Amino acid sequence: MTNKSTEGAPAKAAAKPAVHSVVIRSWPKIIFLYPVMMTAFLCGLYQSWVALPNAPMSETAGMVFFVVLCLDLLVISFEFSRFKILSIFFFCLSIVFLLLYLSTRWEVLTFLKDLFEGFHISASTSFYYAIAAYLFVIMIAVYISTRFDYWEIRSNEILHREGFLGDVKRFPSPNLKMTKEISDVFEFLLLGSGRIVLFPASEKQAIVLDHVLAVNSKERAIQELLSTLSVEIDRHDHQAGETHEEEEGIGTGA
Repeated sequence: MTNKSTEGAPAKAAAKPAVHSVVIRSWPKIIFLYPVMMTAFLCGLYQSWVALPNAPMSETAGMVFFVVLCLDLLVISFEFSRFKILSIFFFCLSIVFLLLYLSTRWEVLTFLKDLFEGFHISASTSFYYAIAAYLFVIMIAVYISTRFDYWEIRSNEILHREGFLGDVKRFPSPNLKMTKEISDVFEFLLLGSGRIVLFPASEKQAIVLDHVLAVNSKERAIQELLSTLSVEIDRHDHQAGETHEEEEGIGTGA
């Protein structure tokens, strides 16, 4: 029997589909209010099905909604970098130790407890449903608007599509540089949001895209697209060099 040697046979790797284009959408900050929308809807359900008939406006639901609303408004009002979060954490920790120290001399904790027990926050079920419905309508409107205003990165150009009539601005993408920034930790935790900055070679000003959702996956897709483009350019230059050398060899032999 004759053994056929497989040495020298090219290994066939599984072909991975190349990234042809990457769509990037810059969202407004209103999308980070989705926890308030969900909390309002759940508080409405709680008061409709769980709360006692003699207490239609639950203070538990009111306090939960108030806390979520305050925290969410804090997130969209300021940018919390890693350093700022650590600073706030140690500041709050120092306040706690200060209150514990003051409570050894005066009844500070008892005063604060009586002060907070005086708050009675509650709202009607219709209020919760109205807030949830209003935010839901805004989210739908924002989603539709982003379908008509987005950036598309291709191997040879960058397209900015905007408007209902499909206006397009074109920028060259060869030698494109890109940076990714996560300026707000809480926005990243909520929706994986971040900032992508594009530096086209022919433009003097950078293209800044804020609040890009799933920014890490977008960055990987753009890097894959740019690396594929770089390999294709290098391969084309290498083949052109080989062709030039062959032509020189033929001319010399002649």
